[in-house]
Amino acid sequence: MHTPSPAATRRGVLAASLAGLALAACSEEEPPPADDGGAGAAEESPSESPSPEPPREITITHVGDTMPGSYPNQMASDDGASFFDGVRDNLTGDVVIANMEGALSTLEFDKCGGGACTYFRLPSDYAQVFADAGFHVLNQANNHGWDAGPDGATETQDAIRAAGMEVCGIKDEVALVETESGLTVGLVGFAPYTFYTDNRDLDAVAALVSAAKEQADIVVATAHLGAEGTDHRHVPEGVENYLGEDRGDTRAFAHTCIDSGADIVFGHGPHVLRGMEVYNGKLIAYSLGNFGGGQNLFSMDGALGRSAILSVTIREDGTIAAAKAQASRMNGDGYPTIDEDNGAFDDLNELAADFGDSGVTVADDGALIIPGV
Repeated sequence: MHTPSPAATRRGVLAASLAGLALAACSEEEPPPADDGGAGAAEESPSESPSPEPPREITITHVGDTMPGSYPNQMASDDGASFFDGVRDNLTGDVVIANMEGALSTLEFDKCGGGACTYFRLPSDYAQVFADAGFHVLNQANNHGWDAGPDGATETQDAIRAAGMEVCGIKDEVALVETESGLTVGLVGFAPYTFYTDNRDLDAVAALVSAAKEQADIVVATAHLGAEGTDHRHVPEGVENYLGEDRGDTRAFAHTCIDSGADIVFGHGPHVLRGMEVYNGKLIAYSLGNFGGGQNLFSMDGALGRSAILSVTIREDGTIAAAKAQASRMNGDGYPTIDEDNGAFDDLNELAADFGDSGVTVADDGALIIPGV
């Protein structure tokens, strides 16, 4: 929105003052017009005030951990072309985001100093698989985003942009997306590692979110948060640790994002769904679970196989107009499909209890029931 400069404002006041003086001088020199009995007034119809424009709004859609396979032993026979077929029609919105759990590079890199590690890497042309499915933004800030090292991370970013998408999660950077409505969305990504903006450094978190707020109408924070597995479905109070890693205070991080200007926070990383809460009128989804791991990249037993496509419609002032979840699950090959049994709804409703009266639940039709909104 353009704000007039003080000089422009002063010029407007001066012009109005001069017009007032001219009107006063004219009224002293010319007699008032003769009364026509109201005939002139009758000929003039009162001007109608224009109807106020409705607030602009956009829909943000996010999915959880996603990777079509891994080089060289878990590659799709069709180069990933069918990976998103089961959900392609459900990936809709003005900005559609995935947490891409891996690198789009096959460069070798020893990320564990000679120890045993799991690597998720794909050739760079797999970026087109995501673009063809309808994604606009891929988040790189997670524990597999640097599986091809720093050069591979750069190659990944180049591949994503070459496919017409934006990259979220580069350290200290804001990704900007212009929507058809004219609203700008700023996206910031976090993970508990120093080569990203570290979610454990709450001052750095606040600074990056604030920077995004200065550049964008709507701010989205997405983050790889928390411990992993079915024993970690609940969001604890305080710092989370996993396999010796300090992964930060998940709740404090999310609240810092909102306090600093984020309009919504999406979490991923635990490989299971976690609950949702409303905080200061804003939605926090703590984990969207395993959306898809091609060629059985991710475990899919029980809660590990369930996920949700989360879509939130936000007005330009940051308030929520509507929100819905679509339940999904991985099929036998780890590909994402729509879950007609809506298993994710049961998970989310159970886990909402983690947040007491601030917990967000899901209706039978997928609409989110957000307290106070």
